Amino acid sequence: MRKQPKPAPSFAGLVQVYFVEHLMQHRALSPQTIAAYRDAFASCNFMAMRRAAYAPRTPEHSAKLRRLVEIVDEAASNDRKVVVFSYFRDVLEIVAAELGAAAVGPLTGSVSPSVRQDMVDKFTARKGPAVLVSQIQAGGVGLNIQAASVVILTEPQWKPTMEDQAIARCHRMGQVRSVDVHRLLAEDSVDQRMLEILATKAILFDEYARRSELKEISPDAVDVSDLKATREASTQAEAERRILEMERKRLRLESLPVPEQASSIE
Repeated sequence: MRKQPKPAPSFAGLVQVYFVEHLMQHRALSPQTIAAYRDAFASCNFMAMRRAAYAPRTPEHSAKLRRLVEIVDEAASNDRKVVVFSYFRDVLEIVAAELGAAAVGPLTGSVSPSVRQDMVDKFTARKGPAVLVSQIQAGGVGLNIQAASVVILTEPQWKPTMEDQAIARCHRMGQVRSVDVHRLLAEDSVDQRMLEILATKAILFDEYARRSELKEISPDAVDVSDLKATREASTQAEAERRILEMERKRLRLESLPVPEQASSIE
């Protein structure tokens, strides 16, 4: 699915107008990744479910990894640099190992600020194609990565602002090329459930904001129970529990209980 490109904000002195184009890359889970996904569910490990699509560690058995390599190859053929963002270090290690010499990183939260900048400088200075592999929490703050015009998000994040900040590292003032953002999504998995919940949350918060404004004008016009429901739906723990419940039914694993709080073990 291709979303319409949005023009980036214009800045004085920036001659060329550039765009950020978001592309949703849906891929089916392979038998190997389905097995890893079911095992993660059996352990109630939500974090493992989020990265199960990369568990086989090879493009042959991981549709997400295969598509990532294709995007990198396409970018290289057009002399474009790529940044790959993931929340998970083991996913970054898998990606870096597959890309070999083309990869710079992984840039993770344990890397000092000075070394992070050295990685970005190396990535920027490299002649021709290059791929910066970065943890989204680390690469999304305080770095300028204008050399990249292709961004790959290996999985959705609970905080859309985290994704926005990471993408902004590439399309901030100074970028003179359009930026393509590829979102890799596993079909029939927590990826889709997270996007559905995030979309619902966005609607709820818009409604909450509207009702809050109304409450300031007329407190009796707002149903407090509705506002409470909005706040409860917004918690990550509750969202993860709901997703586990949905997946338990979809996978026909009703015999397995869903815990009050999903495991966040990485």
